Amino acid sequence: MRRMNMVLVGSVMLFFTASLANAGDWAHWRGPEHNGISRETNLVDVWSLDGKNVLWTSDIGGRSAPIVLDGRVYLNCRTHHDVTDPKDKINAQEQVVCWDAKTGDVLWKDVFNVFQTDIPSPRVGWASMAGDTETGNVFVHSVSGLFRCYSPEGKVLWETSLAEDYGKISGYGGRTQTPIVDENRVIVSFLQLNWGKTAVPPPKQTYYAFDKKTGKLLWTAAPGGAPFDTNYSVPIVTVIDGTRMLIAGNADGGCYAMNARTGEKLWGFAMSKRGLNCSPVADGKYVYISHGEDNIDTVDFGRIQCIDGSLRGDITKTGSVWRVDGIKAGYASLLVKDGILYAVADTGRMYAYDSKNGKELWTYNLGTVGKGSPVWADGKLYVMEVNGNIHILKPSREKCEELSHVQLLARVDKGMDEIYASPAIADGRIYFVTRDRTICIGNETLKPSSDPVPPLGKEKPKQDQIASIQLVPYEVAVGQGEKVDYEILAYDANGQFIKKVDAKITLGKGLEAAKVDGMSVTTPTDLKVPTAGTISVKVGDASAESRIRVFPPLPWKFDLEELKGKAVPPAWINAFLKLQPNKVDGTTALKASPGKGRPSANIWLGPSDMSQLAPNGYTVQADVFLKEQKRKLASMGVTVNRYDLILKGNSSKLAIQSWAPHKRMAKEVRFRADPDVWYTMKLKVDIKDGVATVKGKVWPREKPEPKEWTIEATDPHANLKGSPGLYLYRLADAYVDNIIVSEDK
Repeated sequence: MRRMNMVLVGSVMLFFTASLANAGDWAHWRGPEHNGISRETNLVDVWSLDGKNVLWTSDIGGRSAPIVLDGRVYLNCRTHHDVTDPKDKINAQEQVVCWDAKTGDVLWKDVFNVFQTDIPSPRVGWASMAGDTETGNVFVHSVSGLFRCYSPEGKVLWETSLAEDYGKISGYGGRTQTPIVDENRVIVSFLQLNWGKTAVPPPKQTYYAFDKKTGKLLWTAAPGGAPFDTNYSVPIVTVIDGTRMLIAGNADGGCYAMNARTGEKLWGFAMSKRGLNCSPVADGKYVYISHGEDNIDTVDFGRIQCIDGSLRGDITKTGSVWRVDGIKAGYASLLVKDGILYAVADTGRMYAYDSKNGKELWTYNLGTVGKGSPVWADGKLYVMEVNGNIHILKPSREKCEELSHVQLLARVDKGMDEIYASPAIADGRIYFVTRDRTICIGNETLKPSSDPVPPLGKEKPKQDQIASIQLVPYEVAVGQGEKVDYEILAYDANGQFIKKVDAKITLGKGLEAAKVDGMSVTTPTDLKVPTAGTISVKVGDASAESRIRVFPPLPWKFDLEELKGKAVPPAWINAFLKLQPNKVDGTTALKASPGKGRPSANIWLGPSDMSQLAPNGYTVQADVFLKEQKRKLASMGVTVNRYDLILKGNSSKLAIQSWAPHKRMAKEVRFRADPDVWYTMKLKVDIKDGVATVKGKVWPREKPEPKEWTIEATDPHANLKGSPGLYLYRLADAYVDNIIVSEDK
C-alpha cells in the first residue's frame, strides 16, 4: 500500500547550491532576488492597451502575481463563471493557467474544485505560484489547501491536502500563503491545528518544508505565538552574517527569522496587534517590513520598520535601526534599491526614504489604494494602484517623474478594472495581471539584456560538529504493516548540512506495536481503527522526532468508551477540544459545545487520498444528538470526498454542500431535527464518468434504516478524493457517537 499523502519515492538531496535565475525567469512573485528588483535593461516605459507596445493580452485575469519560467507564464486564479448565476455557478472553480510567454497562447490549464472553505469567489486564486529554476516545475497553493507540484507540461507530480493531512485552517478573507522554493525545499505556511502536540490551541502559523521533487515533508517550524488573524506575508531567503535565513511576517504581528535549512528560530521582532501581511525585504544585514494596523507600543496606525537581522533572540527592544510610525503600508511590500526605500501606502501614496536612516526624501500620489507591490527595473519603477492604474515612474533621491500612466476600464463590468498583483519581468517583457485580464508589454525591436543577478552573501564555513538533526520524513500517513524508511540528517550550528548518520529509533506512545529494523519502521498490524504516534532518535546531544498516522483496512468503528478526559481518537485532525468525551444516555459520546473562535469546523478522520483503502468509494455514518440552548440548535454533519451532509438544527433543514459561501453544488430539503433525540446520518458518493451523485439519509436512531435516500445532489465536477470527516457548527451543545467509515462494494 503506497503512502496515502501522495508522497513519491525519492531520496532527500541536500547538496544543491543556490540556483540563480537568469534574465528569462521570474520564478518568485517578487523576482529572482525576492525583493521586486529586476536586472533587465531595454524595457519599455510607455504603452497603451489599444496597441502601443502591447505584445498580447488574455481575457483571463486574477488577483495573484504571475511567474515566468523557461518561456512560460503561470497564474493561479478563479474561472470566469458567475457564482451569482444559479445555472453558471455549478462550473465555478479554481485553475492554474500556463501561457506561452511570447505569444500568449494558452498551453494548458488545470481546473479543480473549491471545497471546505469559507473563502468567497472574488478571492479565489489569492496565492501566487512558485517556480523551481532547477527542474522547471511549478507549485500552487489553492484556497482549499491543495498543495501541488506540476511539471512544465501540466502533469501533477505530487500533491498533498494541507487541510485534511495537516490541519490547515481556512479563514474567511481568502488570505493564502504563496510558497517559496529554496535549494531542495519548497516551503509554505498556514495556520493549523493538527494532531498530537500540534492539536493544542491556539493555532500557530506553521512553516512546512517539503522536498520539492518528492513531496516528502522535511520539517515544520512555528516561530510565533497566538495569531490575531490570518495573513499572507511571503517568506524571503537571504544570507545575513553568514547564516542562510528564512524571514517572514507572522499572523501574531511579529517578524521572524528562521534557519532556512532547519527551521530553527533565530530571532523575532514584535510590531503589531494584528497579523503582518507585507513581505520583508533585505539589504545586507538590514530587514525592512511594514504594516497598516495597530502598533504594539504607540497609538499610531501603521509603521515602516528597519531591523538589524544579524541579532539573535527576541530583538523587539534591541533590533530597531529606525522606524516611521503613522504610515499605513499594510498591503504592498517594500522595495529597497540604491539606498532608497520605496513604500506604497494603503492610501495610494508612495513614499521614498533613505534606507540607512529613515529620512523622508519625497512622496508621490498614485491614486486611492495601493495593493500590488512595486517592481524596480531599468532605472524605472512599475507601480500599481488598485483602481485600474498602472504607473511607470523614473525615481531619484530628489524626486519621482511620471513616464507613463495607464488607467484600465473594467472588461466585464462597469467602472475600473482592479489590480492586486505585482508585475513580472522576463526576457524584455513585462506582465501585468488585473482582475479582468493579463497583459504582456514590450518592444520586439529591443534586444533583451540583463545585468547579472547577484548571488546571496557568503555563508560561514561548514563545521564538523553536529548541532542539530532531522529525522526524515517528518510526518507520514501510511497503511498498517507498511514499512517506512528514514534518514537522519545532521547539521552544524549554522544550519549547514554535514552528513547522514544512523542512530537507534525509539518508538513512542501509540506505536508501541511497530517494529524497528535499522533505519526502517514497520507500522503495527491488526489495528481496528486508525492510530498515531511518534518515533525519535538521538545523536550526541541532538535529538529529533517524526510523526506517523497509521490506517488499517475499512471498516473503522470508533469506540469512544475508551476516551477519557479531553482525549479524541489519536489520528483525527482538528478535533482536540472541539470534541470532548462526555456521558449521555449512559454511554460515552463526543460533545461539541460553543466556544472561542469560529463555530464551524471540519474534523478529518483519515488521509486525503482514500483510494487504497476504498477503491470503490466509502460511506460515513454517525449518530448525532442536539441540545437546545438559548433557543438555538447546533448543526452536525458527516463528510465524504469533500462533500458535507449537514443536519441544520436551527433552520430544520438537511443540506448537501461542498463550498459554503456560494453553494456551487448544493441542495436542501426540509427535515425537522428535534432536540434530545438521537438521529443517524449516512453519506455516500457514487462517481461515474466524472459526475458525482451525493446521497444522504437521516432517520431516528431507534427506527430501522429507510431504504430510500433522504436527499440527493449531483455534481458534474466530481471531487474524486477526500478524507472522511465530521462537520460541526457549534451554536449549542451537540453530541456524536457510533462513527463508522465503511468501504463501498
